[in-house]
Amino acid sequence: MSIRTNMQDLENIAHLFEEIKNIAMARLVPKEARAHFRQAEKEALLGVKSLLDAAIIRLEEDDSMKQVSESNHLKQIPVED
Repeated sequence: MSIRTNMQDLENIAHLFEEIKNIAMARLVPKEARAHFRQAEKEALLGVKSLLDAAIIRLEEDDSMKQVSESNHLKQIPVED
């Protein structure tokens, strides 16, 4: 049995668990509660997105600061006519 087969088996099992969860949610949890849970999931994902956006901005700022720092190390040579 190869690693690829094992990964496929795990993906299939995860898919089955997801289907079971969806069926259980549909049967056990009222529609209004599911709507609130879905909205909460969306808000959590938006929170993660905000964290990623902030991390990207910090990286970009670090890159621009490095470029400024590197340009400050350049020596100016006067040119005579």
